[in-house]
Amino acid sequence: MKRAIGLALLGTAMIAACTDGKRVPAIGPGSEIVVLSSGRARSLGTAVAEILAREIRVVQFEPNFTTIDDDLSEFDFYKTRKLLFVVGEPEDEQLQEVLRRATGTRKRTSFPGLWVEHEPFSAGQVLFILAGPLGAVSDELILSQDALTAEVEETAVRLLQENVFRGGEVKRARENMRARWGWGVRLPPEWVVDDRYAEQRFVRVWHDAPVMQMFVAWEDGRVDRSPQEWMEHRDALVRDFYDGDEVVQTWSQAKTGPSPFGPAGVVLDGLWENDRYVIGGPFRSWAFYCREDDRTYLIDYSVYAPDRPKLPLLRVLEAVGRTLRFGCTAGTDPEK
Repeated sequence: MKRAIGLALLGTAMIAACTDGKRVPAIGPGSEIVVLSSGRARSLGTAVAEILAREIRVVQFEPNFTTIDDDLSEFDFYKTRKLLFVVGEPEDEQLQEVLRRATGTRKRTSFPGLWVEHEPFSAGQVLFILAGPLGAVSDELILSQDALTAEVEETAVRLLQENVFRGGEVKRARENMRARWGWGVRLPPEWVVDDRYAEQRFVRVWHDAPVMQMFVAWEDGRVDRSPQEWMEHRDALVRDFYDGDEVVQTWSQAKTGPSPFGPAGVVLDGLWENDRYVIGGPFRSWAFYCREDDRTYLIDYSVYAPDRPKLPLLRVLEAVGRTLRFGCTAGTDPEK
């Protein structure tokens, strides 16, 4: 079944073209996905929209993505949105027409029947294409909802990273940080580096209003702590350097697992609060040993935005955090 679905769109993939020179920027939030389907695939499109909009607990429950579920006949109304998702049978005429008009770069994903086209109609845009025999695709969705969400999440973060830096960045910021501390991150406009505690090996990179902040803390050599000890260490750091923040233990968890920076280690996530200022929000952290630097790092994301959803802000942090470079990362994006 996986092979049959995976080959369903091969005939149309060859029409994709390079999109250098697109001038019209895509519009809409990076957390909204427009799901369009037609004919017999309408119920399948609705199922996709519901899967991508499943709620996740952050501070309160939030939809993973905001989705719009509509008919493919309305495509022209939505064609410049940042994240588009079309669903249908390969022989569907409306689907074929959309694919003929798209002029992006199309690639197959690991999810059966799912393709991603980069900049099909506008700059800074992605089109997801889910096509195949309806029964087989429906069965795959039932079995592999998390896999579909993971593919969409990964693509959305990569697109967000492009769009975050589309308007420029602080020149040579990452290079200068690496010269000072052995690690560095690309710095978008309006983001700043707080290095007051750099001698204590704690540096914050952040954006105000809404608050999106990442700290990098490091220690020489391999530091072995249990997951719970890492949670306590994070708690001690933010109490000292974030003016009294603390981990809400009953809403937080620590476990071993992979990091987005290469080495595996300990993964922390949960809620923080500050009783002094009566504020709080979600956080995510990764602790790991970097053999090339002979250091143990703790990388942490946290947000404070009481008037808006938190998941889109955490995605921005992830997009910026992926530009972090030190001895054991293998990124290839150029220094700027």
